[in-house]
Amino acid sequence: MSTAHALTDHQVRFYRSFGFLKVPGLFADDVGRIEAAFDAVFEAEPEPFYLPSDNEFHETPDPAYADRLRQIIPGFLDKSPELAWLKDDPRVLGTVRSLLGDDIVYAESDGNLFNCDVYWHTDLYGADASKENLKLFFYLDSLRGDSGALRVLPGTHHHEGIYGQTIRSDLYTPAKALDRYGIDLEDFPSHTIDVEPGDLVVMNFRVLHGSWHGAPGRKLFTVNYTQTST
Repeated sequence: MSTAHALTDHQVRFYRSFGFLKVPGLFADDVGRIEAAFDAVFEAEPEPFYLPSDNEFHETPDPAYADRLRQIIPGFLDKSPELAWLKDDPRVLGTVRSLLGDDIVYAESDGNLFNCDVYWHTDLYGADASKENLKLFFYLDSLRGDSGALRVLPGTHHHEGIYGQTIRSDLYTPAKALDRYGIDLEDFPSHTIDVEPGDLVVMNFRVLHGSWHGAPGRKLFTVNYTQTST
């Protein structure tokens, strides 16, 4: 395995145990050009796509955004030469190979503007669950728990254990979770990943995650990689 920009043994152990990892400031020197390219892609999008207003995992307290919960642009990195370099950046590949090994493949990216809360969910939809799938989060806002930061339920990627099975089953239907536990969804025991632009967040597709109380227009793009062998 290549050792260029490899994670430490402590970082690898943390990710494998809890299913996520933050690498602070890894892209801090590149934030300006990344955000400029992000904005340019959204400004050039001819037909913006928004999630349907009845999506059960997204909700806004502001009726002004009821029909604009979340704008998504798939194939995001490929829409801009000012972003495409990230797919092969040594910091990206070093991080991914540290966690998945050398047999990896780039597996898509998407850009997002959030105007809503996001309830607990995984990112397994459409993915090959027989392989390890890893998502890189590039946030372009300073976020905390009360302003839309990503919250995760550590260890829920251990899907064969009773904890992962139970909590995934209960939380995948938000109304069911409220009925079974009697607490608001945002009050489930979790870890909040505070971020600054330039931080890199890495997460296993199986980890349950969500966010609450963010301001409209939060900027995020994600980059996915998958093992080519199991």
